[in-house]
Amino acid sequence: MIRFFRNIRQSLLTENKLSKYLLYAIGEIFLVFIGIFMALQFNNWNEEKKIQKNITTTLNLLKDEINTNKKSISNVKDYHIMIRDTLRKIEMPKTEEDISKSLGFWQGMRTPRLRDAAFQTSIQAGVSKEFNPSLLNTLNNLYTYQESYNESTSQSTQIFFNADFTDANSFGKTMAKVQMTMNDLYYYEKELTELYDYNLKKIDSIYPSKY
Repeated sequence: MIRFFRNIRQSLLTENKLSKYLLYAIGEIFLVFIGIFMALQFNNWNEEKKIQKNITTTLNLLKDEINTNKKSISNVKDYHIMIRDTLRKIEMPKTEEDISKSLGFWQGMRTPRLRDAAFQTSIQAGVSKEFNPSLLNTLNNLYTYQESYNESTSQSTQIFFNADFTDANSFGKTMAKVQMTMNDLYYYEKELTELYDYNLKKIDSIYPSKY
């Protein structure tokens, strides 16, 4: 092809047809421009396709992570409600033996550590900046609230790890702390469940054909 155009140029120059040569030169420049434009468009298309693939993969991972965290909450929230409600009507024991009988319902804190690896990876890899801004804001709110839950459960676990459940004199105060904690967990877990559902629906509503 290059040889073909070179022969045309040489023929026009040999025949001294300057006007035709200039038209030909302009045409050749135009063809080069079109070629460069098409190459850029192709590169842009490939880049956009790559971005969309990364978004698809990342959001699928986020949905899996949200569903996993939602299941973790579901596995413990009824237990936390039972502890809270039981403590509201429990009679304070007077002896160590009474304490042992009273704590038959107690199976520890049973608080999960909710995950955020998929979300943090999306930020570090720069994929999250390609998300719909409204969705990104919603995800940020969810994971910020989730981190608050993790911090709260960590602090509570440490408090009750050091608590003495055998001392009848301090049993009332200890159970009051437990009841307060379970009440806080109830509201945390209720709101987290609602946020998980909302975020899952938002992902599907913004990217309905892909996710």
